[in-house]
Amino acid sequence: MFSTSLFTLGRAIALLSLTSILPAAAAPAPGPVTETETLALEARAGVPWAARHGLTSAQYQTTFDSYAAQGYKLSYVAGYTWNNDARYAALWEKSVPYAWVARHGLTSAQYQAAFDGYVAQGYRPKHVYGYDVGGTARYAAIWDKSPGPGNGAWSARHGLTSSQYQQAFDSHAAQGYRLAHVSGYSDGGQDRYAAIWERPSDNYAWVARHGLTSAQYQQAFNTYTSQGYRPVKVSGYAVGGIDYYAAIWDKAPSPGWVARHGLTSAGYQSEFDKWVSQGYRLSVVSAYTLSGNQDRYAAVWVKDV
Repeated sequence: MFSTSLFTLGRAIALLSLTSILPAAAAPAPGPVTETETLALEARAGVPWAARHGLTSAQYQTTFDSYAAQGYKLSYVAGYTWNNDARYAALWEKSVPYAWVARHGLTSAQYQAAFDGYVAQGYRPKHVYGYDVGGTARYAAIWDKSPGPGNGAWSARHGLTSSQYQQAFDSHAAQGYRLAHVSGYSDGGQDRYAAIWERPSDNYAWVARHGLTSAQYQQAFNTYTSQGYRPVKVSGYAVGGIDYYAAIWDKAPSPGWVARHGLTSAGYQSEFDKWVSQGYRLSVVSAYTLSGNQDRYAAVWVKDV
């Protein structure tokens, strides 16, 4: 099932033309698995934000409602499973100049219906995250009425096989679109991809990859950051008990950043506390599950300015 308004990598690469503080961490040795929650309210130029993880569907809904009532907008959400039960990690911020809507726990058909309905009302997709629950794909997504970059053109697809994603990636790149968001996930034991492309308003070089093992992702990360790229999106996902990664890097200026992947819940909490205490804010969190009950996290923090 494809969502589209106009109409990714182990292989897909678009080299169109960070300063890293630490490289992406290799997956730590397995340790005790715990379900914890993260909560932080900090400010970046007066913009409060909040982050939580390890939430059940009911806890996520309660937290969502609470933050929405306080004027926070959901800016990022990742779904994953714990003993075949859905869990969520999410980010909110209080700067909300545009109308927005968000949904989670949607089947492919439900997501398509929501997509069509919201687009018809003038919303555009800002974020979509696929995740596996009981061998079937579910989706969490965010739409808003903000103007798109460049000429406002955008495109979104979901349910793509690796080859379909590659084809869509190549086609959009050839038409001048930049990959703005990508989510890898498992559906029926096969890798699938959801992505959003936009017409950029700048000329920053960028590159994207998907279908990378942890070691391949680390190698790509090292290569691109050594060339002056910074990670802007990372999606971790498990297929057949193996963790894979899809990511986007670009050469836009950054005051500083940190990226990690393969973190246990405890490891993620430790990294979160460390970098937030040093003035960083979480910009991306991706959660995925190995062996049914081993939650793992990949994340990017950026320096508050």
